[in-house]
Amino acid sequence: MLAQVMVFVLVLLLALVNPFKILFAQNLETILDKIQYFYKNIQTIQADFFQETTFSDKSKEIRSGKLWIKNPGNFRWEYQTPEKFLIISDGKKFFVYYPEEKEVLIYPSRKLISSQLALEFMNGRGDIKKDLKLETYKILDKKTWEISFLPLTQDNYVEKLVLIVNIETGEVKEFHFINTLGEKTRILFKNLKYNIKLDNKLFTFIPPKDLKILNFSSEN
Repeated sequence: MLAQVMVFVLVLLLALVNPFKILFAQNLETILDKIQYFYKNIQTIQADFFQETTFSDKSKEIRSGKLWIKNPGNFRWEYQTPEKFLIISDGKKFFVYYPEEKEVLIYPSRKLISSQLALEFMNGRGDIKKDLKLETYKILDKKTWEISFLPLTQDNYVEKLVLIVNIETGEVKEFHFINTLGEKTRILFKNLKYNIKLDNKLFTFIPPKDLKILNFSSEN
C-alpha cells in the first residue's frame, strides 16, 4: 500500500512539475522567435552605447560612443571616449580605423570581430537559433530575461554570449560576451531609434591621405 501511495505521489509531482518545464521551454522558444522577428523587421538602428571590459586581472576599461546599423550587413561603431576610433562594415569588408595612429586594418566580413557575433542577427543576416547554441536563461523581472548562448561552432575568441532581452518585444537592451582569455565585455544600448533614414556614407570608408593600410581582406 505504501509503495502504491509513493508511486501516486511521484506521478502527481511529475504531472505538476513537468507542465511548468514545458511552459518555460515554450516561452523561451517564443522569445527567441520574437528576437529574430524584431530584428528581421528592422531596417536601421541608431544608438548610444556604453562598453565595459573586465580583464582577467580584474582591471577595467570603459568606452562609449555611437552605433549605426543598416540592413543587410552594414554597421558603424564610432568610439568617442577615451580615444576615438571607428569600426565600419559595408557588408563585404570591415575597416578598423585609428585616426591618431593614421592606420586602418581591413578584413573580409566573414572574419567576425567578437561583438559582430551578436550583431549578425541584429543586422538581419543571422539566425539566433541556427547560429548560436542556447545555454541557459534567467528571469530578471516580468519583462526582462537574461539568455546565454555559446557559439555553434568553435570560436577562437568568443566563449559565451549573453543577451538582456525585453521579452514582450524581442528588443535587446544589452549584451555581454566572454572571450577565451577570460575577459568579460558588457555593452549597454541607450537612446535606441529604429527605422530612421541613414545615409549610406556612414558605412563607406574613404581613406584619408598618408594613411597606413593593413589589408587582410585577401586572406583565406
